[in-house]
Amino acid sequence: MCGILGMVAAPGNSVAVDPATLDRMRDCMITRGPDDAGRYIKRNIAFAHRRLAIRDRDGGVQPWIDEQERTVLVYNGEIYNDRPLRQQLESAGHRFQTHCDTEVLARAYQEWGIEVLSRLNGDFAFGLYDFDQEQLLLARDRCGVKPLFFTQVEGTLLFASSIAAILAHPRFSREPNPVALSHFLTTFRLTLGRETMYKGIWQLLPGEYLLFNGEKVRIESYWEYPLQEEGTMRYLDAVDELEELLDLAVSDRLVSDVPVGLFLSGGVDSNTLACLLHRHVGHSMRSECGGSLDPQTEDFDFARKCADYVGFEHSEVKLSAQDYLEDWDYLIDEQHLPLTTPTDVIIYRIAQALKESVGVALGGEGADELLCGYATQHWSAQDYVRSNRLMNKDVNSVYTPTSTSFLESLQRQYGRAQFSSETDHYLALNSLIPSAVKPALLQNSIWQGAMQDQAMIEFYHRQLDQWGDLPTRRKYMLMLHKINLESLLYRLDSATMQASLEARVPYTDVRLLERTFQVPQRYKIDVAHGKKIPHLASAELDQQNYLESKRILRTLADRLMPRELATRKKASFPTSVQSWLAGPWSNWASQKLRQSPFAREVFQPAALAEISAQPQQAGMWLWPMLNLSMWGDKHLM
Repeated sequence: MCGILGMVAAPGNSVAVDPATLDRMRDCMITRGPDDAGRYIKRNIAFAHRRLAIRDRDGGVQPWIDEQERTVLVYNGEIYNDRPLRQQLESAGHRFQTHCDTEVLARAYQEWGIEVLSRLNGDFAFGLYDFDQEQLLLARDRCGVKPLFFTQVEGTLLFASSIAAILAHPRFSREPNPVALSHFLTTFRLTLGRETMYKGIWQLLPGEYLLFNGEKVRIESYWEYPLQEEGTMRYLDAVDELEELLDLAVSDRLVSDVPVGLFLSGGVDSNTLACLLHRHVGHSMRSECGGSLDPQTEDFDFARKCADYVGFEHSEVKLSAQDYLEDWDYLIDEQHLPLTTPTDVIIYRIAQALKESVGVALGGEGADELLCGYATQHWSAQDYVRSNRLMNKDVNSVYTPTSTSFLESLQRQYGRAQFSSETDHYLALNSLIPSAVKPALLQNSIWQGAMQDQAMIEFYHRQLDQWGDLPTRRKYMLMLHKINLESLLYRLDSATMQASLEARVPYTDVRLLERTFQVPQRYKIDVAHGKKIPHLASAELDQQNYLESKRILRTLADRLMPRELATRKKASFPTSVQSWLAGPWSNWASQKLRQSPFAREVFQPAALAEISAQPQQAGMWLWPMLNLSMWGDKHLM
């Protein structure tokens, strides 16, 4: 991975940046690329690059410029099918000076233009300027493994891997974005579609490209998830295909000139990767697990058992409450954004430990979305469909013993049993701080700036409505990829890049995605074998072990590892953040909310007073509130 930066003015104009300023902006991303740095300024463009050298350490210098200076490229990522692409290009007459995939990408554009995007299998974000066409092309990979942000300053388009690099532009005026801020309180997500936490900074969405000719910005999608399932597919065929495609994805992600390691949580996702890695390398690799310093957790035990089974050199990172707090503050300071989940700090610490001996590490992100690991979320479409069906019947026919049991379970899970639309239900399912309480929580200027959450609601409605008559369960799976996965991949990228470690995610491989998305959902999640499902909503079904998630992955895992590792319930790197907020962090949290200048600008005085007086009662509401306070005090005041 690397850090890319570029500024493009209209043809005929000179880009308004001096080399020292460009270098200063670029070097905000030094942890993304500590091994080398470069820049290129000519006429209306200024490109800069920070390099983390993974492949062809001597030949991959950027910005990459062709022999006639007609094409300039800055690129972050890995192209996993660069060898067959190189062979096709050599057959077409191209001659290569390096062994790096950067040159393959540049020459592939010269051969195929924008159509090259459909040929790439990889994780990438890049900016390419074509002097012949006088046009900038920006592109981002299909899942959003690599980030890409952009803005416009005085008619110049500015793009970068990091928001911090954009904020370093001397003429960019930073302001919080109330719409994204309110959405963060609801979902922990740092983006709402293209919008970010800063007004005027947008992200290019996964699977999109942007064209800029100096006057107009045009954005198009070049890829979409398959919409339909293949109804005739047999279960064991789906398992066999999963093994073949996941094995291929792992093999591709071993291509590196530096050692490769593994984030190993002890859950079935990373355990499966460990077994496939062992199949390919045949020798010990480095794996790492991490979490809170808590002797009660069993997560470390399962990771250790898996590492022992495949013969990996395994270590553990355990954080105290004070260690975590210091890293939390540091990451917000460096990234110029709030943290998304309590796991961010753990991933950063694991990445630091892995970086001592490897340059690349594989992670299991994407498996839960693709293979239905979030049992409640993936099954919850049944809640909406059944509730809607009941409420549309004659009221006297609703209150049977079974339907009453179901409605009572809905009430316990959601606080209500009726939903006006898929959007209403989806937000009820996935909201931490609901819109109904925000007028009492947020300052009126923030609440009005967020358009009373109507912008958020309309965004989700548009997302769900675009898929028309697709089954609700299918729409929710697409939403988990487009919103949840994109957020988790940003978390992985930002935490690992802070440690200058490249993270690769086999479960986002395009071949695996396109095929597994066609697998019937019942092969991924269904009622557990031998059980008759009771009349309960999704959360209680999950809690009482009536749902079997990741079915085809667990069947595959049964082939690769001992049963206790294959059947273990969903696991992540454990944190004690919730108990710390109610315990050792309680006084700090109370003081932070009372004394934070930004918190006073965002939150109502009465709400701050009540929550800071009894932080233990606020639960996980404290997490996004404290993140906003820490972020705003550092970067907006």
